[in-house]
Amino acid sequence: MLLLAQSAYVTGWAFVDIMVRLGVWPRSTEGWDAYGFFASLSFWQEAAFFSSTLLALVSVWLHWRRSFWVLPVYFLSYLLYRLDSFLLTLNSLFNGIAGVETFAPMLILQLALLLALILLWGEGYFDQDRFRFWRKGPPADR
Repeated sequence: MLLLAQSAYVTGWAFVDIMVRLGVWPRSTEGWDAYGFFASLSFWQEAAFFSSTLLALVSVWLHWRRSFWVLPVYFLSYLLYRLDSFLLTLNSLFNGIAGVETFAPMLILQLALLLALILLWGEGYFDQDRFRFWRKGPPADR
């Protein structure tokens, strides 16, 4: 559930980013200049953010499959999101979401999620991927 919540959060921001860049986002939303803010982001920051978002969505799919790849993929997503967050602190137009600080709650959510994935991974929960092509022996439920 944490993975789905975090993925929905970042996907929502990706949606806002795309809508602003397409020019269809309302100009006076929640007291912040979305157009000025997104125009101030560098290519590398956007690359880190959208890569992180894509990897978070892939992590949801891998979790659904119970693939052991979920941990390394989510960890890479986490690192890219942290890079994006660091770059945001250097941006003078950023002050959280409409003035509300979001770094601490998202960091706590991501660390709790990472810990949960590590625990599940260590317990063998993700060793049940039915689509693994390197499994030895015939598939049990096909």
